[in-house]
Amino acid sequence: MAETLKTLSVMSFNISSGLTLDESLDLELTASVIEKSGADIAGLQEVDQNFSDRTDFTDQVKWLANRLGMHAAFGPNLIAYPSIDRFPLQAYGNATFSRHPVKSYRNHLLEKLELGSESEQRGLLEATIEVEGESIAFFNTHLSLNRKQLKLNIEELLGIIRQKKLPAILTGDFNAAPDSPHIKRVEEELNNVFETAAEQPETYKKEGDHGQKIDYIFCSRHWEVLSMERIETEASDHWPILAILKFPPEA
Repeated sequence: MAETLKTLSVMSFNISSGLTLDESLDLELTASVIEKSGADIAGLQEVDQNFSDRTDFTDQVKWLANRLGMHAAFGPNLIAYPSIDRFPLQAYGNATFSRHPVKSYRNHLLEKLELGSESEQRGLLEATIEVEGESIAFFNTHLSLNRKQLKLNIEELLGIIRQKKLPAILTGDFNAAPDSPHIKRVEEELNNVFETAAEQPETYKKEGDHGQKIDYIFCSRHWEVLSMERIETEASDHWPILAILKFPPEA
């Protein structure tokens, strides 16, 4: 890779559709968190695109892209066809925003088990991003609360990432604790940016059966992790995390 690539600032943030912890809609607050972080690439989960009245039927992908001046990719996992004519499609899923050009992207719909109320379509958004003349693979996901579904989808997404053969970054809400077998499985193939920290930070503001340390940034062995942090904010029911990565030229 060209020596001009020094560092890349990467964020993972479940934005809870732009809602605060008390469920007030404040997409501007969400945008300001991303902007102030200086993130070059942000993987967001729980993003609405004309989805419902909870977010005033806003196309949050378009709104955030315009507000932040960033390139955008969207992976819809839940889709509804509304009765309101002015919204040809309503969707909910993962979105990636980048200060560097997005060359291409696709959404992988992960296998869904029939699990009753826990059955929700999950996806892996893949984007090929050009950073200073070189291509990287950026993946963004939001996985299931169901352990059986989670295990299945982790194997599936690792297989997709493995085939790409580019320096890779994976962000997302995994709904799993750092010491779970699911996260340990990911760490067999990718580096957890917080693995050298004293402790993975809490990223979920509520109490849950899955714990409160459920959001992650992983990267392929190409990358050197220079720093990592949790960002304090009133936005969302999750705290965003940020990592500064360096691609060693000798790799």
